[in-house]
Amino acid sequence: MKIASAMLRSRVAKAIFLTAFLPFYAMSAPVDYVIHISVDGLRGDAVAALRPDDAPNFSRLRTEGAFTDNARTDVGETLTLPNHTTQLTGRGVHGGSGHNYAANVMPSPKTTLHRNKGSYIKSVFDVVHDHGLSTCLYASKEKFILYEQSYNESNGARDTIGEDNGRKKIDRYLFKEDVTVLVASYLKAMTSTPYNYCMVHLRDPDIAGHGYLWDITRGSAYLESIMKIDDLLGDIFALIDVDQTLHRKTAIILTSDHGGRLQTRTHRPSFNRENYTIPFYVWGSGVHAGSELYELNSTKRGDPGNIRPAYSEPKQPIRNGDSANLALYLLGLGVVPKSTINALQDLRVELD
Repeated sequence: MKIASAMLRSRVAKAIFLTAFLPFYAMSAPVDYVIHISVDGLRGDAVAALRPDDAPNFSRLRTEGAFTDNARTDVGETLTLPNHTTQLTGRGVHGGSGHNYAANVMPSPKTTLHRNKGSYIKSVFDVVHDHGLSTCLYASKEKFILYEQSYNESNGARDTIGEDNGRKKIDRYLFKEDVTVLVASYLKAMTSTPYNYCMVHLRDPDIAGHGYLWDITRGSAYLESIMKIDDLLGDIFALIDVDQTLHRKTAIILTSDHGGRLQTRTHRPSFNRENYTIPFYVWGSGVHAGSELYELNSTKRGDPGNIRPAYSEPKQPIRNGDSANLALYLLGLGVVPKSTINALQDLRVELD
């Protein structure tokens, strides 16, 4: 497609863009690839409930990367599509600066984020694509077609940065309910024409939670589903470890859209602590190994304990919405226009 030439021509565009939108601090060596993994319905305490031998790849994310099990969803919503839209746009759901997409059902063929909001909503896909790099979305729920519809050749915005790469902001969209098949398809693509940024959505913990409770006792269906995700993480790590294109040039961001109530089959209401508490892990070249994210960010972020801070609080918790601008920062790019979460790109993942 456009990967090799894009990597070259994007450098000039990046330099111009970053001069005007320099992050709060600069990573010494941006990576070439970011894998943004969203594990649907992953509670913040679920991974810690497993022994390292049961989840060696989640353990690797924690020991080799920076992490917290006490991140937060959007303040007002603990639903799948609203929170994935927040992850992709760096905006909260509600209010004038929000993306305002609160629905969580299969969208109609004419539904887009922009039509719902009444104005165009830029995303991480826009920024990466418009800088000549490549993007993909591998989803395990059919309703993620919302993003393909919003950022296709008809509804995507014009590219006004450097060379015109077109309106289609997602180069590859794939939906497969079977997460094993989905990840296998993703890894096959990454060995041939690797994508610079991709969101990979894995549904199984959410399905287990709805079907069998968000039960974190050993042997529960919910923890078994997380161990399955761990196996898939192992497949991703295995490729990164041996592929010369990806090795030492790839970062992983892993988070979730919501947790789930321990003794129920739901992740509502949004003010319940078990629903809004999620993990946030960052792994890759330059990331400080084994560090706790609130300790790395003590001057800018505040560990919320058990509460749910509003967006107006001066010290914000780490949120799943940090993902968009963190992914761009790791790639050496500036922020999503009009984003409000991590809008200074000051979420620290490495030491000075």
